[in-house]
Amino acid sequence: MIDYYDSDDDVVAAMIDYYDSDDDVVLMRQESPDGHGFRARSTSTRGKEAASRYGSWEQSELEMHMFSWSIQDVLNKNLLKKKVKKIPKTFTSLKDYMQSFTVPLIEETRADLCSALEGIKHAPAAEVIRMEQLATDQAIFSIMVRKADPNLTQRDQVYAPRDADILVLTDQKPKHSSDLVRTGKSYLIGSVLKAEGGDGTVVRLSRSPAEGRCCNAVDVHAAACKNTGIIEKILNPKFGQEYNASCFLDGELGGLESFELNPSQLKAVQDCVSAVQRPTCSVRLIWGPPGTGKTKTISVLLWSMLLKNHRTVTCAPTNTAVVEVASRVLGLMQESSGGGGGKKCFLSDVVLFGNEDRMGLHGNLAKIFLESRVGRLQQCLMPGTGWTQSLSSMLGLLEHPLVQYDRYIEGIEKEISDLVSEENEIRDELALSLRKRELLSNKKTAEKVQGMQTKLLVIEKKVREIKKDKMSFKAYFQSNYTPLVNELCGCVETFGNDLPRSATSEENFRLMVEVPPLLEGFGVLVQSEPDEQLQALFKNEEDERSLSSLFRSLVTQVQAQVSFELKEARSSCVQKLRDLSVSFQLPDMFDRRMIEEFLLRRAKSVLCTASSSYRLHYLPNAQPFEVLVVDEAAQLKECESLIALQLPGVRHAVLIGDEYQLPALVKSKVCEDAEFGRSLFQRLTSLKQPKNLLDVQYRMHPWISKFPVQSFYGGQITDGPNVLNRDYERRHLTGRMYGAYSFINVDGGNESTGKHDRSLINPVEAAAVARIVQRLFKESVDTGRAVRVGVVSPYKGQVRAVQEKLTGAYAMHEGFSVKVRSVDGFQGAEEDVIIFSAVRSNTAGKIGFLADINRTNVALTRAKHCLWILGNAKTLACGKTIWREIVADAKDRGCFFDAKDDKDLSNAIIKAAIELDEVENLLKLDSLRIGSGSRPGVRS
Repeated sequence: MIDYYDSDDDVVAAMIDYYDSDDDVVLMRQESPDGHGFRARSTSTRGKEAASRYGSWEQSELEMHMFSWSIQDVLNKNLLKKKVKKIPKTFTSLKDYMQSFTVPLIEETRADLCSALEGIKHAPAAEVIRMEQLATDQAIFSIMVRKADPNLTQRDQVYAPRDADILVLTDQKPKHSSDLVRTGKSYLIGSVLKAEGGDGTVVRLSRSPAEGRCCNAVDVHAAACKNTGIIEKILNPKFGQEYNASCFLDGELGGLESFELNPSQLKAVQDCVSAVQRPTCSVRLIWGPPGTGKTKTISVLLWSMLLKNHRTVTCAPTNTAVVEVASRVLGLMQESSGGGGGKKCFLSDVVLFGNEDRMGLHGNLAKIFLESRVGRLQQCLMPGTGWTQSLSSMLGLLEHPLVQYDRYIEGIEKEISDLVSEENEIRDELALSLRKRELLSNKKTAEKVQGMQTKLLVIEKKVREIKKDKMSFKAYFQSNYTPLVNELCGCVETFGNDLPRSATSEENFRLMVEVPPLLEGFGVLVQSEPDEQLQALFKNEEDERSLSSLFRSLVTQVQAQVSFELKEARSSCVQKLRDLSVSFQLPDMFDRRMIEEFLLRRAKSVLCTASSSYRLHYLPNAQPFEVLVVDEAAQLKECESLIALQLPGVRHAVLIGDEYQLPALVKSKVCEDAEFGRSLFQRLTSLKQPKNLLDVQYRMHPWISKFPVQSFYGGQITDGPNVLNRDYERRHLTGRMYGAYSFINVDGGNESTGKHDRSLINPVEAAAVARIVQRLFKESVDTGRAVRVGVVSPYKGQVRAVQEKLTGAYAMHEGFSVKVRSVDGFQGAEEDVIIFSAVRSNTAGKIGFLADINRTNVALTRAKHCLWILGNAKTLACGKTIWREIVADAKDRGCFFDAKDDKDLSNAIIKAAIELDEVENLLKLDSLRIGSGSRPGVRS
């Protein structure tokens, strides 16, 4: 069995092999307490061929540690505690810098595997049906697993193997990690070197590509062969006058005014462009608090880089963040095609690549998605069917159509002649048979005669059909011309949209753009011309010499005058196509991988996750990148950013983020204490590197933005004119409780551990949330007003509890949507109405990681028009945390309400308490008066 755990938080690998794959190679380390373990079949001829490909493979330092661990080692949270040292803020050398991440990286990998093993009970499994050793001197195996049942209801649990997956093979599926170390049990831990194949099944335990790539990025020996120029600048940075002024010249980038940037956004873009113009390496920080137009600023910056011909790679920690930037860049470039002072940016120079499923691409993004683009170009590059063949065929048709038509006529005449010959032979044989029948008059001869007569009828019919279907010259020309026009125009469109501009000259692109209207115009003229004039148009002495004598006499008799317009149209088409056939030479490639590499080598702007950027290190003969732009940079561990920072040629980096939002996820407490999760953005900020602050927020109603702006950003952010407009205010429900901002005190429920895991839930609070959503839905349906609702909670258990109450209830109404996610899942998102469920409700005043300021900041800054916080005020305000300030602020501003003040909400809470058998708890609360009417809220 192969077991995997599909972790919510991150990846941990799993082992898989496809039933129809003959090349799934896995490195194994065997753990067999009984000394027997698994037996592999002898290496086959196919296995030997595969082994030759991986015979030179060597383990990385991370893999050597990982495969040296026993299960007990993985589960030991103190295994590397004494070896992990706190990562400093400054470094004396490149070696010290890179080595500071090595041990924490190994410890974090152990924590990943530990998390996966602790959840192994929930891991799907697949049956191993073959295991074959590929190399006798190394533990490299090919493993095949049984295909998934196509009738399986939970298809999303079926795992497909990917490179760098980590797996466990056991003789039976374990229910707990302790099952793996029980006496008599055998298991293997493996890592996928190469995964190939189609529909296979298996389960994911964990994935290690990010850790493996980070390990390579911090390898001091490997760094000697990489670009470390910009890294040298950040070891112990000194900030001088270069950050105090910009050498940007007004008017140097025409067209920026069309994007309507505010002064802080414009200054950030200009400063970054200015830095890139300098010969020395540079690192720029853009501080983008929630709703300040961070993504817009990035997209304008990328537009500027394209305009100034600086090759740029843009990264982010997650696929979601990359897609958000890509969407904005796509929209901005489509809107600004006439900007740039007469210059243009082309979508064909922008490439997005990554995991298509995780990116959740919509149709528009397929225009720049690498795999989609490769598919379109592949059709045009195919020999025999693509551009080259179509171009050659069109030139032949336009230059020598009479010769082709002559061959067509000769073919028809030959076909008719052959049929007539066959007919004559049958008639001769038939006459002979008829004479025999007169003499013998037997049944066999009669049947033969009847068969020949039937054949004659068939031949006569076929000859009539051939003569009837024989095309005139005009019909023949059009039947060949129209499909070729469609093929050529399709290729021209594909090349214009998908071929990087550096792939050929601007003159060739101009010629290609001119060809479709010329071809289509000529086709229109041909439709109105009689057959004789078309023959005269294409008549020339060279063709006449190659025509048959019969067809030549017909053409010679044509006396009609051909219009000047038709001649000129044909001449223009031929000339343009000839020019292209000579000057536009396509690369000789039609393999998908070759086309992918070609596009990545030629594109001016590439977008991907930071982890996926490792692929850009291995592009032979590629033009170096100059600029690295990192979005959500505060969410990216510093060692992860090194993957992209070492790309060949990168001399300038722009980091965009907000250190007051969620940092990178770190599973190991040991690593967390060592500040392994700290981002480069955060480290440079702590060293007082100047930042370009985006200081106007356009998302939140002023009543929502007031607390986070003052508490988290020191009042440096102002509200944009759009949110200050009275039209921005929304009243989705009646009553002061449901204004733009409110804290709704729900103290009638208890927190508890969920049934699925140890994550906390508050069923009474979940019932209150569900009731508010129901009312919003009814109001939306009744008024016809669209509303997007987000339900946010810091605990996954509460997310599931609310989802269970709302499942499928609101999918039928087009104008209403509701998303229920954790705080982590809502970073970067926004909705019209946000309902936050705090969950914590206890007499000790414990609120756990809810006290985290960054998490709280994210939760409070997702709403556009209304933010309603549901929580137990007494519990939340008990300790000296940010939540004491939130509760006090709500009371001071007259935004604090008790759930009992809304009769409908009070009844929902009572009903939930009765169902949970918590009525006694309710009766103890003075604040909840069962059966009482509503009363006014707190006055301001």
